[in-house]
Amino acid sequence: MRKKNLSVKVAALAMSGTLAMAPMTVRAEEAAPATASTGTTAAANTPAAASTAASTAAPAAGTGASAPATTAGTATTTAPAATTAAAGTTGTGASSAASGTTSAGTAATTGTTTAATTATAATPAAPVTVSEPAADPGTTAPNKVNDEVTDDKQGTDIHFKADGEIKKWGLTFPVHKNYNAEIKPEDTKDDKKLKDTVQEFKYTDLGNLKNTDLVMHGDLSIKKDGDGDTTPFDSTNDKAKDVVKTDTYTLKADLDVSPVHNTINAMNSLVGNFTSNGKDVYVNNLETGLRATFTMENNLNGSFHLPTDLEDAKKHYELSSADADADGKPKPMIYRINYGNSSFAEDKVTLAMDLDLTKMGSLPNQYSSAGADYKNLYGKDSATGKANHVENFNHPDSDYGTYYQTSVFGNLKELVNHSAKKIQLIMKGIKFNSANGNRVESESNTDTATERITDKTVTTEGTVLGTLVGYMNADTGKQNVQGKAKFVWGAIQDDTGRDKVAGQGNDKVYLTVKFTDKEHTVTPITPVNPVQPVNPGNGGNGGNGGNGGGDRTPIIPTVTPVVTPNENTPENPGQVLGVDRPVSVDNAVSVEEKKGEVLGATRPSTKAVATRATVSTGDNHYSALWASLFGLSLASLAGFVVLRKKEQI
Repeated sequence: MRKKNLSVKVAALAMSGTLAMAPMTVRAEEAAPATASTGTTAAANTPAAASTAASTAAPAAGTGASAPATTAGTATTTAPAATTAAAGTTGTGASSAASGTTSAGTAATTGTTTAATTATAATPAAPVTVSEPAADPGTTAPNKVNDEVTDDKQGTDIHFKADGEIKKWGLTFPVHKNYNAEIKPEDTKDDKKLKDTVQEFKYTDLGNLKNTDLVMHGDLSIKKDGDGDTTPFDSTNDKAKDVVKTDTYTLKADLDVSPVHNTINAMNSLVGNFTSNGKDVYVNNLETGLRATFTMENNLNGSFHLPTDLEDAKKHYELSSADADADGKPKPMIYRINYGNSSFAEDKVTLAMDLDLTKMGSLPNQYSSAGADYKNLYGKDSATGKANHVENFNHPDSDYGTYYQTSVFGNLKELVNHSAKKIQLIMKGIKFNSANGNRVESESNTDTATERITDKTVTTEGTVLGTLVGYMNADTGKQNVQGKAKFVWGAIQDDTGRDKVAGQGNDKVYLTVKFTDKEHTVTPITPVNPVQPVNPGNGGNGGNGGNGGGDRTPIIPTVTPVVTPNENTPENPGQVLGVDRPVSVDNAVSVEEKKGEVLGATRPSTKAVATRATVSTGDNHYSALWASLFGLSLASLAGFVVLRKKEQI
């Protein structure tokens, strides 16, 4: 809520910034330095040009990640707050993460699977910042990325406007050129070119490039700390990354910034509209910068490393080249992390990146005049070992005589083309505590004679979101023509590393991690039909049931009749009692063996009654009554017959 290292290839972005400068108006090659200086000064200070630039750059309405300090040298160090994981998250995110954790505990206790939503998260701790000395302004450029672009930007915006006039063949030609393009993620899904999307680029080299070649692509990947350099990073393109809350992880962000290079190189055709040698068009007042953010989404509770000082920050957050030249050596970076203007919170890290010209090797000056003061730029002179001139495309008017020879589009292209096209950002010491997305429960039971064994598995998923945005503004011109160039970039997900859980239709740079919790319980089983106890005997009555000296209570046998059921059989058929029926306890004196014969009125007397010769059975009782009733029946019948005969007569 499913891994990806978004190697902030921000360095390349800086290059793209320079790109924007290409579309400047050219200045006459034959113009004398003094004349050129006049033209340049006018271009740089023309109100119309400034107004144009402002109109092309829409300020971000509140950036998602603001730098804690505008000056690196004045940034302060804030001690990391001792907070819970929830405290390090934003309000919504922390609440969600805490809710997910609470629900898991509730489920284990009460057996419910409904997540608790009423958990209250702690107040998020303030982001941590570190102090860093300010860079030499001659080796960098102003960075106002927080004012120029929001974190949710995806795609590429291209703006170039030129106004003025050109004198040629004794004639004056007005110049009014306005190029605008907004390339969205959906514009990169086919093989369409920029000219198919924006008609005004139809007759330009830029218009002949595919949209996908003009938009940066990024990817996030992950691996556990301590796995070694040989263990590959998992891009989660086939499944979510399994994580354990007791481990720490490294996140890598990869970014392909070759689209920036492509854009800058294709700007020659725009510049060529004003001069035969576009590389001599001046570039000044350059602004550029990048910003990368990494966020624990609302379905994930985790924490990024909070640095304690500058050295700790450099150890855990590293920007490097992932591109090599023909000799296999890494291409230099032209961007660096500005740790002083970055911020670190448990749920979100924001990394600011500034232009850095100190790592570039020696490059030949592309200015067309052989009389240029500087033959080489950047790096060191091979003969003397002294540092060459560093061109940052930012000069006051007092520098006009020199910057006309170095602060030009040709040198900007040279700088970009020799820098890394692929860069990566490494973030170490990341922890994942819990997740509450895509919850799946499974349960299996195994019964024995005495217990039930239950194995329960619960899986949850959470996501990390990565973004990388950048911009470049510059003034361009030549003599009586002034221009404004502006570029804005926002990386989209690279197809090859697209997160499996996020899906192929999602262009955001996501990485999904997965938690697996197992529960093993044993429950005793109560027997359904318990064994009935056997009644004890009745004491010593002797072998023949004699009266003996023990308990005189007779043993009463239980007779269970065998019944064959049929449709006429009553539900409770009862029992036929015969000679073997139980003897009443109250009347029993002794138990006599039964002979199995039918006794009549003359049956012999028992031993207990010696004086009685016969026993009356009651067979002669009420004989007169029975005879009377029989006579009455016959009389009634005779009367009935007589009445019937009379009726017939």
